[in-house]
Amino acid sequence: MEATRACGSRTDRYMGRVAAQLSAMRDDTERRDFISGEIDKWEERYARFTQSDGESHRRGDAPGQPTAFDFIETISALGAMQARYTESETA
Repeated sequence: MEATRACGSRTDRYMGRVAAQLSAMRDDTERRDFISGEIDKWEERYARFTQSDGESHRRGDAPGQPTAFDFIETISALGAMQARYTESETA
């Protein structure tokens, strides 16, 4: 089981957790709003990351530090997930 966890990217692991949370929500509007909030948080984190040249998310000198790609990949994955939920429910 541990080997399976190690295989996924940061984004894959995070998106798995998001998907689990979404499944507990009552409707697409709530899911869309949740994802929108997550996108906002990731965009804020990415802004701090770029402004600090990555130091805001550095965890010592260990390999595997977060990169700009990790942020962009996660924000893009959240956007793709959000697009699956139509707004027709709110009309």
